[in-house]
Amino acid sequence: MKTIALSLSELIKQPSFWLALILTVVAISILVNLGLWQLNRAEQKQAIQQELDSKQWQTLLPLDDVQPSQESYLTGQRVDVLVTPLHGKYLLLDNQVFEGNVGYLAIQLMKTAQGRYVLLERGFIPAGVNRSILPEVNWLDERYQGEGRLYVRSNNPLSDALMAEDTLPVRIQNLNIAALSRLWQYPIERFVVQPQSIDQQWDYPQPWNPLPMSAGKHIGYAVQWFAMAVALAILALIWLSLAVKSKRKVVNDLP
Repeated sequence: MKTIALSLSELIKQPSFWLALILTVVAISILVNLGLWQLNRAEQKQAIQQELDSKQWQTLLPLDDVQPSQESYLTGQRVDVLVTPLHGKYLLLDNQVFEGNVGYLAIQLMKTAQGRYVLLERGFIPAGVNRSILPEVNWLDERYQGEGRLYVRSNNPLSDALMAEDTLPVRIQNLNIAALSRLWQYPIERFVVQPQSIDQQWDYPQPWNPLPMSAGKHIGYAVQWFAMAVALAILALIWLSLAVKSKRKVVNDLP
């Protein structure tokens, strides 16, 4: 026991030991905090999912009664829609995936009865082999009246630039509605309307993915971060044990 204590005292005198210890503690702390953050996100997603489920049974809210200040709570809100299309104001949101196919999300600008400008989703359009040729879309040219639901797209943390191309329809990389409002010179509401009327024939499928990552995936990532923290702690203990043994051998070899 005295030899082990002596070996450990010799080990802690080395600057490299403290450097390794600090780096290990910092790394474990980061991994644990990442795991806790994922658990917190899982709780948030569960709360959002419960809210979305409850909105399925709410009565329809007239679209013109939607308040812009409620933007963060609008996803999943069922609305009574009466809108008129604005000719030529069409979008193709690039790099969308639906059922394993890559394509675009077709969106067009509409005007409500009270003069508000909103984006209405037409649906998913598969992309062709040649990206220079945009797909043909059967855009609405008459007013739409029926049920819909709203969603607010989250910004891409890496890039939320509109990146609008000089095409018709306009091909964009991100649905940055503020930038789109400046481009088209219309005060566009910050949500998108997805039509839901089952009694009308709709030409294109409409993906519904209000939660890009479910609570279960966040929990899975949390488990991975915690597992990495435990693994790093075990490796640190193994390294410490080997270092003590090495020092003990040196101490025993001393005359």
